[in-house]
Amino acid sequence: MSEQKSKADIIEERRSNLPLPEEPPVASDFNSSDASTVNVGSGGRSDKFSTGDASLRDPATGDSGVRVDPNSASGNVSSLSGVGREGKEGLGGLPSDALASGRNNDKVADTMNADKGYPHKSDPTTKQ
Repeated sequence: MSEQKSKADIIEERRSNLPLPEEPPVASDFNSSDASTVNVGSGGRSDKFSTGDASLRDPATGDSGVRVDPNSASGNVSSLSGVGREGKEGLGGLPSDALASGRNNDKVADTMNADKGYPHKSDPTTKQ
């Protein structure tokens, strides 16, 4: 009858048979909040991406607007009009060329150029 080993003994036996690394491991820099030690290109702060107080650079936390003022529908939500393309181009609302529907809304900024089409003689779909 074979001898029963505990799970911990089996794990320790197999761990002792593993090859050791040539250099001992060091603390990981990926847990660091210093972006220069992590050595990744993404995640840095982009310039000219968002403007104003509405651009999120820190965790978006705050008091519940309903708890602070139960009669307020918006609470502590700041305007997001200064974020992204709206802030960069100084638009008064959502860009109309980014919407599939609802372009005639008052809160939409007209960013569509007039569709001039092809001049008759340079239309690539017609044979000349």
